[in-house]
Amino acid sequence: MNASARKDARPPASLSVDFDNKWAYLRAAGRQDWESTSSYLPIAAERMVDLLGELDLPLTVFVVGRDLRCARDTAAVDSFKTLKSVEFANHSMNHLPWMHTMDREEIFAEIAGTHQAIASSLGVQPRGFRGPGFSCPDDVLQVLAKLDYAYDASVFPTSVAPIARAVFLARTKLKGEQKEKAKQLYGGFAAMRNPNRPFCRTVDASQLWEIPVTVMPLTRTPIHFSYFLFLAGVSKLAAKSYLRNALRLCRWTGTTPSLLLHPPDVLGCEDDPDMAYFPGMKMPRAEKLELVRWALQRYGRTFNVQTMIQQVRSLDAQAVACRTRMAQA
Repeated sequence: MNASARKDARPPASLSVDFDNKWAYLRAAGRQDWESTSSYLPIAAERMVDLLGELDLPLTVFVVGRDLRCARDTAAVDSFKTLKSVEFANHSMNHLPWMHTMDREEIFAEIAGTHQAIASSLGVQPRGFRGPGFSCPDDVLQVLAKLDYAYDASVFPTSVAPIARAVFLARTKLKGEQKEKAKQLYGGFAAMRNPNRPFCRTVDASQLWEIPVTVMPLTRTPIHFSYFLFLAGVSKLAAKSYLRNALRLCRWTGTTPSLLLHPPDVLGCEDDPDMAYFPGMKMPRAEKLELVRWALQRYGRTFNVQTMIQQVRSLDAQAVACRTRMAQA
């Protein structure tokens, strides 16, 4: 069997990055100086492009519209175009992780404004959306249907959402209204009722795919890169074993994985002390990059990694083929 045939034989998967800037993390943590903070997008983009280019892996980049107001940050986002395959998707205008508290007009402004910013700054029309903090009320889905989006990627069907939220609140300085809004971050135990694989929604008579952020089959614990690096901070051996088992379970259960990166996943403790509270940010840069490279290599060997819109097109083709077979039966 030649290399092309072996590649086609691998199950499909996708890889994305929520390209959140430092200001978004500091604001979410309750820092009053968040608006004047420096940007780490250029260095994060350079490292991700180098790493993914080396491994020949596609990527979906969820872009925050506010960052496209800065020429240097726009250039950082645009640099992902040098990858073999890249897709730019919508991550809202202001990265407010409590869209569940907004009215329809505010939600429309967040999504439509970013859609236009991506189109004018990057020259592409986004077809996918992920809510900051995995916030995706029905009003978000209705706006996506109105804008003719192909998919949402905001569902995080994990069993540890309440624990993750409690840890986040304990580490931040949020107060008053913002703290109350943050109490709904990551969903609750109800999030576990969502499938751990792509599924189709009907929204206002439109079809919209949902591509969940994949969690460990059966246990529903997280497997995204920030969690992997958090575990590696305790034991690298245990973290690698955990990820190997997660990918193996995805194959055994027929789960199509969609793994998630964040910019701090390629930053070390020497890069930005302000981010020390974020998982894995106490690890030296070289050590962290080697772990991320190992995980991405294993992911690419196990699955045929695609952008999320490529994954959706494959799902659409499968759905059409299934309907055709049923009609002919």
